[in-house]
Amino acid sequence: MSASEIRLHNINQWTEKQFQDNVIDLAKQLGYDLIYHTHDSRRSQPGFPDLVLINSRTGRTLWRELKSAKGRIRKEQQMWIDGLKAAGHDAEVWRPEDWFSERIRNELLGKVVA
Repeated sequence: MSASEIRLHNINQWTEKQFQDNVIDLAKQLGYDLIYHTHDSRRSQPGFPDLVLINSRTGRTLWRELKSAKGRIRKEQQMWIDGLKAAGHDAEVWRPEDWFSERIRNELLGKVVA
C-alpha cells in the first residue's frame, strides 16, 4: 500500500464525531467564525444538517451533512439538502474521502473545482 492509500484508509476509519471535529477545526482555521451543530438531534427537526458554517468576513454560509465512509443519507436529510439548494443555499454532503481529496478545504475556501 502506498502512503496515499494508507492515509485514505485511515481517514475512512474516522467516526462521524472525529470527522466533524476535524471539519470544525479546519473551518475555524479558515475564518469561519459562526459554527452551529446540533448536540442532540433527538430534539431537533428530523434531517436538519449537521453543520451550518458561516464566515462573516466573506459572507459565505455552508450547510453540510456529514457522513462516515459507510453512512447512509436518510430521506429527511436528503429533503433538507434538496430544499436548501432549491432556496439558493450551498448545501451538500461531505464524507471522509472529501477530506482526503481536498474537496472540503476547497469548498470552505470558496474554490470551484471541476
